[in-house]
Amino acid sequence: MQTAPTASNQSTAGNDAGTADATWPPPSDPPGPDPAARKTIPAPLLYGSILLALVLLVVAIWGFGGFKKRTDLLKTTPPGTLFTTGPYGFRFTEATAQHKKNYHGKPYWPVVMIGEGRTTGKESISPSYMPNSGMFLSKDDLSQQIIMPDMVRMGEEGYDGHRFTPGLPRIPFSVVFKYDDRYQPGPTIRFVVWDVVHGKHFLASDEEGWHNGTYGYQFYLPVRVLPEDLS
Repeated sequence: MQTAPTASNQSTAGNDAGTADATWPPPSDPPGPDPAARKTIPAPLLYGSILLALVLLVVAIWGFGGFKKRTDLLKTTPPGTLFTTGPYGFRFTEATAQHKKNYHGKPYWPVVMIGEGRTTGKESISPSYMPNSGMFLSKDDLSQQIIMPDMVRMGEEGYDGHRFTPGLPRIPFSVVFKYDDRYQPGPTIRFVVWDVVHGKHFLASDEEGWHNGTYGYQFYLPVRVLPEDLS
């Protein structure tokens, strides 16, 4: 007598490779990234990287003496020379250095580039109000410090924040740098005034205005050391 197959026998028969459904697709690997897809960099990260790279490039070129080879970038100019850059006319004659203490009692050296200036344009203007405030730069070749200005002083009273008035002759003008205590006054100090041009600054905005150009004037100003004031 023939017996009917049990449930377990039916299940085993259904799973037999010879009876498998040939229409069922074999398993496939999960889809990977499309090699043709473009990878984009967020705009803030891109522009920030470009700006940082340019700043580091300028510092590296000057710090390692690159400007000595490219004499067309910095024009060495004798102290006392009248020159024009953008809407300004300047003349710088000397520098003073004085050993002092700040409010926290830490010694430092204020180095002041002394000269005179005026505006050649038709609007009152001051370098301290420029969007690109790196018009002036100083370097001590002994300590290799490269310093941005702390302030500018204008007029007989030497106030910070004044503006040149159109149509007037040159007035006293000085640029103040603060060096740390590694600075030791030498016979001269290196001082650079960048050439200022008008137009769009490609990293700032689409608005036109005054900003630093490619070239600059380089001065080796004689240093006059003032009496020490560490009180």
